[in-house]
Amino acid sequence: MINENDITFIYTVGGHDVHYDNMARSIQSVKDQSSGGYNFLVLEFGNKLKSSDNVEVINLPDAIDFDSGKKVGYLIWKHKYIGALKVKTKYGVYVDSDTVMAYNNIVGLCKAIEDGFGVCRHFWVPDIENYRAKACTQETIQQFLEVKETLGLQDYDPFFAGGVFLFRNNEKNQEVMRKVLEYYDDYYSSKEYVRSITDELFLAAALKQCQADVKVISGALNHCTMGDQFMPMAIDEESGALFGRNSFESQWAPITFLHCDISRRDPSEEYTGGRKRLVKKHFGMVEVD
Repeated sequence: MINENDITFIYTVGGHDVHYDNMARSIQSVKDQSSGGYNFLVLEFGNKLKSSDNVEVINLPDAIDFDSGKKVGYLIWKHKYIGALKVKTKYGVYVDSDTVMAYNNIVGLCKAIEDGFGVCRHFWVPDIENYRAKACTQETIQQFLEVKETLGLQDYDPFFAGGVFLFRNNEKNQEVMRKVLEYYDDYYSSKEYVRSITDELFLAAALKQCQADVKVISGALNHCTMGDQFMPMAIDEESGALFGRNSFESQWAPITFLHCDISRRDPSEEYTGGRKRLVKKHFGMVEVD
């Protein structure tokens, strides 16, 4: 039997206030759709937050220098996996801070993955070859090819979205997290960020190398809200909920999280009618009757 008390949502946050605002919105959206049992773990690169109720905050003020003028996003991504290793409940769910919950099916998804690692294919680059072709530049292609060979990845290997994933908190999946961190330390110990060499690349390799029990979930787990040309979206007539999928998938599913940094763009701009209204509602952008 799995219930909300058995699940911890993991967040990382730091830097500009907008990221704190995004995370507060995301956590509140989860709380609003739950019975109050979920746990939250926040790795904060600062000292603005303190633990309260079912939100545990780990303050890491010296982990990242946001005033260095250098790229630091890759260091934030690394801490997803550090946070995952600190989960104490049966299941962990990593969630990017610029998401909101649209449909609370997390308990059901945890039941579905059983002892495995639940991920969805990336909507834009679903495999390593697509990642090479679309995400690499002339300046980074050689580094990517070298890393690809070192990690033992093949063109047909799946590439997973790192914005939301869930896992049974067991030794096998902890091994995956440690392997991602090992790849990080091996590659970035003596260099700064290289575009195209991301945590998602290391995650794809770690899941393969560790022979993890990968449970591929519908792209609706983590919907990009960028329009139907990227990820289809529809309103389910029976439930009134937003449904979605990856463009290369045939089966629709309830959208668990909508993903967008609303300080950068309006997540509803590609939609009209009921879809636009629901997207705005979930992001708290309009008054709801």
